[in-house]
Amino acid sequence: PPPILSGLVGSEMCIRDSCSIVAYHDVVIAPRLPVPRILCCLSMDGTVTVNKALQRSRGEVGLSFRDGDLSRLHQRGAAKALLPRTHSSTHEAVLVNTAGGITGGDRYDYQCEAAASRVVVTTQAAERAYRSSTDDIAGMDVRLAARRGAALHWLPQETILFEGSRFARHIEVDLDSSSECLVLESLVFGRHAMGEALQSCHFTDQWRIRVEGRLVHAESLSLTEEIGAALAASAGAAGAQMLATLVYVGPRPEQLQADISAVLPSLASRVAVSCWQGRLVLRLLAAETMTGKANLSRIIGSIRGQHVPRVWQT
Repeated sequence: PPPILSGLVGSEMCIRDSCSIVAYHDVVIAPRLPVPRILCCLSMDGTVTVNKALQRSRGEVGLSFRDGDLSRLHQRGAAKALLPRTHSSTHEAVLVNTAGGITGGDRYDYQCEAAASRVVVTTQAAERAYRSSTDDIAGMDVRLAARRGAALHWLPQETILFEGSRFARHIEVDLDSSSECLVLESLVFGRHAMGEALQSCHFTDQWRIRVEGRLVHAESLSLTEEIGAALAASAGAAGAQMLATLVYVGPRPEQLQADISAVLPSLASRVAVSCWQGRLVLRLLAAETMTGKANLSRIIGSIRGQHVPRVWQT
């Protein structure tokens, strides 16, 4: 049933959280019966309209850099971009999800273009994919484009998959033959600090990287429904808490392979790196999340000319 309201004043109002108290024209309007996640609209004639659709989060960020300078910044909804001052020619963009996480039905779109510029895009904190109370799937689209010798690196912090989460991510990268990209994504399977072992979720990840319009690399990952056995299997995640994939496409994959290979023997995580046909692919499995994060910092820091995002160090 809809909540019982008192202090009926005003032409129209909307109670987004029926457990809160809303002030309208100096009159307190409070629901007597808490009914969470129901939108109620009250009109002058006393009619109450109840919408049981859950409130969803939306966010968009669009960034463009030209000849070493920011040329466009667009942000909307729960997605924001911060541009901290750096002491190098590389711009650093920090994405912030002000909703605090993502859950079923939420939608986020991130776009970054670079021309004759060096740009690193990261996130303020780990992204949290929360349990979904419906069958709706949260979506995130990432579109990156680099032209005229640009270096565009996508280095977000880890994504934590909660039990029962439903999340689909899609990453598209378009380069010309003179530019490069470094794309990193890492997954944490459950909230281990709370004793949670991920058993069931819906997560899909699609990457497509193109050079001059030609597809050069594709990644597809699907973790759906009951995944506990697959994560524990030696052919799966082998019981790891964290999985990471790093892909480089550009003119210097052999240099990156040499730089990274020099630090691999000192890492505690299981790491393998391959280099072929103008690209480099690295996979990491970490028994503990903090160990994996530390090892990723070592790997990125080992690459000549590449710095670990400053926000990672806070």
